[in-house]
Amino acid sequence: MDKKKVIVVGAGPAGIMAALNAAKNNDVILIERNNEIGKKLKLTGGGRCNITNKRDIEEFFNRVVNNSKFLYSSFYNFTNEDLLAYLDECNFEYKVEYDNHNKVYTSSDKAEDFIELLKNNLAKAKVKILYNKQVTDLIVEDSIIKGVVTDDNNKIYGDKVIITTGGKSFPVTGSDGSMFEVLERHGHKINQLYPALVPLVIKEEFVKRLQGISMKDVVFRAKVKKKKIEVTGDMIFTHFGISGPGVLILSSYINKALENGEIEVTLDFLRDKSKEEISALIRSNPNKTVLNNMKGLLTQSFLKEIIENLGLTTTKAAELKKADEMKLIEFIKEMKLTVRETLSIKAAQVTSGGVAVKEIDASTMESKLIQGLYFAGEVIDVDAETGGFNLQIAFSTGTLAGSDY
Repeated sequence: MDKKKVIVVGAGPAGIMAALNAAKNNDVILIERNNEIGKKLKLTGGGRCNITNKRDIEEFFNRVVNNSKFLYSSFYNFTNEDLLAYLDECNFEYKVEYDNHNKVYTSSDKAEDFIELLKNNLAKAKVKILYNKQVTDLIVEDSIIKGVVTDDNNKIYGDKVIITTGGKSFPVTGSDGSMFEVLERHGHKINQLYPALVPLVIKEEFVKRLQGISMKDVVFRAKVKKKKIEVTGDMIFTHFGISGPGVLILSSYINKALENGEIEVTLDFLRDKSKEEISALIRSNPNKTVLNNMKGLLTQSFLKEIIENLGLTTTKAAELKKADEMKLIEFIKEMKLTVRETLSIKAAQVTSGGVAVKEIDASTMESKLIQGLYFAGEVIDVDAETGGFNLQIAFSTGTLAGSDY
């Protein structure tokens, strides 16, 4: 087979995997607008790099929020186990945090170590990296890709072009959405972009008084159109609303619906206790204050605030009115919050929306409109929950896009 010239645009996780796979049989040029590879990769998992997840690959589909069926070929062509096997081959040390939803991290808790491995592997594979260059246009003739144009008006020709420029979240890393305009000019449909995995802005003022309080294993329930959404995870109250892993996941399921108005979310802070059990605890010692009886049930600062909010700080259990008891239990089991909006896409961990999947061949990642043009990663309209699933999408689609056919 004659060697082809493959151009990969964007040196994030999808682009790196595409380049490494394509370099097995081809000459590869990787174009990166920053002066380093994997700039956004550095930020994943709070800088610890949540590489993937150890769950069965079959379970990944339930964690994909948009267009999960499209990822069937990608996920099975290069699974999370294939990724870990690749890391084993490279003698790269990672750890599985089974008590943290099966997330996989670098052993050192440093994303830089993983990026260094990928950089060395790109060098070994003789991938030519062009830094500080941005692709501003595609060279297309008769619906066939011929190459790209860079911001210094340089034309680079190739047989295959793989676009892995990400979405619009974290624009400081280079994923500012500018490639979407280029793709639209060449006839590709770009589905509307939304912030995903993003904190939520809450209408209720009392939330501000809870600022800084973290809660574990909260159940979030919401209704979008007729669909019921239920998510469980940790959270933190902030000066504008709520954030934390559980909130971020919830945001990905309600972000589009927020365009049509506010959404009510119900929070259950004690999913393992019934209202009756909480009532018994509140009343357990009639001579003690309600707050005293509830000690240890939830974070003390949280309990203090909600009890104060109801004007029950000094109330003894024996004096507690049934109506006030019901209100207190409702605060714990069914706190109702009104989500006004999400924070902006700049604050989002990932972008929802992007190149329409119906215009991409799911078995190869090739454009159905332009021969030789491929896509991988967040530039495509696919996004998932937190936990390493979005990175696995990048690695899987990147590997598939970089394959020879």
